[in-house]
Amino acid sequence: MKNTERELVDQITGGTGAPIQETRIEIQSYARGQRLDKFVAEHFHISRAAAHKRLEGATLDGAEVKAAYTLKGDEVLELPEAPEVPPQAPQVLAADVSLPPILFEDEHFLVIDKPRGLVVHAGAGETGATLVEVLRAHGKALSSSGPEDRAGIVHRLDKDTTGTMVIAKTNEAHEFLAKAFEERRVGKVYLALCCGVPRTPGRIEAPIARHPSNRLKMAVAPHGRGATTLYRVVKSWPKLALCEVDLLTGRTHQIRVHFQFMGNAIVGDEMYGGQKRALETAASPEIRHALQNLEGQALHAWKLEFEHPVSGETMKFQAPLHQDFQDVLDALEEHARVTAPPERAPSLHARD
Repeated sequence: MKNTERELVDQITGGTGAPIQETRIEIQSYARGQRLDKFVAEHFHISRAAAHKRLEGATLDGAEVKAAYTLKGDEVLELPEAPEVPPQAPQVLAADVSLPPILFEDEHFLVIDKPRGLVVHAGAGETGATLVEVLRAHGKALSSSGPEDRAGIVHRLDKDTTGTMVIAKTNEAHEFLAKAFEERRVGKVYLALCCGVPRTPGRIEAPIARHPSNRLKMAVAPHGRGATTLYRVVKSWPKLALCEVDLLTGRTHQIRVHFQFMGNAIVGDEMYGGQKRALETAASPEIRHALQNLEGQALHAWKLEFEHPVSGETMKFQAPLHQDFQDVLDALEEHARVTAPPERAPSLHARD
């Protein structure tokens, strides 16, 4: 669509495209030569994938039509009734979100214990308050290196991953810490509860790329970026294992993807299948209940170690497991205790 035509549409619709409930569109001659799905996406200001869904059951001049059809212009598109869009939940204001627990703070950086459900910075599909906004709302100074919506961010944790995270307050600290992460001079140890019991110790080397059909997921792929994960099992039960995990690279969803790849998806991880599998194998009602109360993947950034950007001192931080994760471990331990075979009593008979 030409800019002047787009501006006209924006004037009429307030810049958000035509109402998605519209069922009859008179396609003008200017659209000649354009694919139908592209036209619909631009008309409603929606994605191409959403346009394909909107075109299900559509007709053009009374005949069924495919999304890839090339428009001739001066045609009439009839669309089925659009499904009712549920009202969006009110946006959470950053000032209403509690400041995450601070493990350490000086004039150069701070280290927090990140809670579940808090996204680090703005991104696709995220509408709630971000960690950056929450820190600002609570008066924390942040570095100005990089994009404004990522102020202070030198590494990230997934929205539902908990634990230690360092945030830069000055540009000097930001540049030093970002380089330290890039050069793998930062020690990061995670605790992960996984399905099954993997061989231990283990090393996973598998490249990671964006999932080919689900843009919110990642996947192991030959054309992906190199990724290496080290792990060792520290405690195991018949169907689950607690692992200590060390990242040698920092790809998006790396631990979650690598553990799924080796057949040991992370417990609580809806996206990569770990929660469904864990619930299917729960050995007791108490374990099932604890699993159902998990609010995300059982993955915790336990320890963080790096050199102070100014003094050069070695800084070490550790965050305790969050309660929902700990509750699952407690349920597993209790079940193991009550189902353990009784100890064999010593024989009272003297040997001949």
